[in-house]
Amino acid sequence: MALATEFESTEAFVQSLEADIKKPGRWLADHPLIKKLERHELTQAQIAGLMGQVYRQTCEVVRWLGAIYAKCDDMKIRREIFNNLVEEELGGFSNTDAHFHLAARVAVAAGAEREALDRVPLLPQTKALIDYGDEICYRDPAWIKPFGAFFGFEYQSPKAYGPIAKALAKSYGMKDEEVLFFSVHVTADEDHGDAIVRVFDRYARDAKTRAILRECSNKYAELYYGMLSTYEAFH
Repeated sequence: MALATEFESTEAFVQSLEADIKKPGRWLADHPLIKKLERHELTQAQIAGLMGQVYRQTCEVVRWLGAIYAKCDDMKIRREIFNNLVEEELGGFSNTDAHFHLAARVAVAAGAEREALDRVPLLPQTKALIDYGDEICYRDPAWIKPFGAFFGFEYQSPKAYGPIAKALAKSYGMKDEEVLFFSVHVTADEDHGDAIVRVFDRYARDAKTRAILRECSNKYAELYYGMLSTYEAFH
């Protein structure tokens, strides 16, 4: 696929980014996890183990958003970041709870001990994802890079998280409030995805910036896909 250029519309650029993440090892909707859940092939321990990793990673998201907010010098974009932070930290727009607490609910429903989740050892895939988030959100001065990375997750997560929520309810008997982590992301990440596109439209007009955003999107998608595979480490 040809790289995006400054002559390409934002819509075309976004379509090309989406085509890039619709590849094996990046596209969450095709992750084996979904079919395995639908067929009741995972043990409760595997689900609890996976969600322990997801919980640890989700705890970092609010800190990442705070760092991006502090670096961003555009007032309108900062408001978008703040709204995202309010939802992640408080469930403020979905009227639920902090997203890391929602992730914990799934883990507990699968048999994990709530008090133990903060001490769950990070598996290599999860550590790689957190390390990358720390790099682009804290240490890199370019505040726009995380928007590329988050596109790699939030633009596609509704297509995967909806089926995961349904599979956990149907195959494992989890209640609606126990799978909110996944069901809430269907609407919340659609909104966040739209906000990311607005940032692209304003700040990603040249080929160099677009190439950087593409790299961030692809890498984050690959790393998140890897974290969703951590159920394989449990039995």
